[in-house]
Amino acid sequence: MDYMKYTTKITLFNSYFDMNDNLSAKSILNIFQDVASIHAEEIGVGFNAMLKKDLYWVLSRIKFDILKMPQINETVVVETWPHEKGKIDFDRDFKIFSESGEVYILGTSKWCVINTLNRTLQRTDNVNYSGTCLPNKNYEEKFGKIILPEQNLLFKFEHEVKFCDLDHNNHMNNTNYALLALNAVDNKKFSHLEINFLNECVKADKIKVYTLKNEKSEYVIGENNQKQAFVCLIN
Repeated sequence: MDYMKYTTKITLFNSYFDMNDNLSAKSILNIFQDVASIHAEEIGVGFNAMLKKDLYWVLSRIKFDILKMPQINETVVVETWPHEKGKIDFDRDFKIFSESGEVYILGTSKWCVINTLNRTLQRTDNVNYSGTCLPNKNYEEKFGKIILPEQNLLFKFEHEVKFCDLDHNNHMNNTNYALLALNAVDNKKFSHLEINFLNECVKADKIKVYTLKNEKSEYVIGENNQKQAFVCLIN
């Protein structure tokens, strides 16, 4: 049976890494975003195909785990595949591994579909893949919401959304929330990161960034217009 899966090779140049020579969170999310976009085109649900139906994809949650850090200038293999669709959302997994098969990074994501005219959430009946979903999953547990500890938030800084934060949906791209999160926390060398995207941010919005932490994890909360825009968990 021909399952839907996209596989490619990427050379991780120096620009993919941070000052400590660790693959940055933004680079990981950029890789995930790029391969998801290419694969969506291949299976008939890419940006232009969706736009013809007055629809577009919105990322609602994403997480990844770093099992081993790849090296600068290393060529890695990247895979992505969608799960069977739910009633209102679509899950998609990612894997980055060495050319010899050693797994470096596992990730998963949850996507929704929005109507471009009235910006309302659409049921998955409006979207059909041209293929069969791979049964494999990176995580067996349900991908739930981040639950914040009950304690006071610590204000860190305010970020005004600029032109360079935006993508072709005219809102702040998911990868740039990772920049806010990593700039806010103490833990710059992490093995797990996940983000819940709660309310979109557009140009000129001002995001107030807060943190809190417990013994195991740090949390970053972004608020815009007195609403939570995103919540991030790092450990």
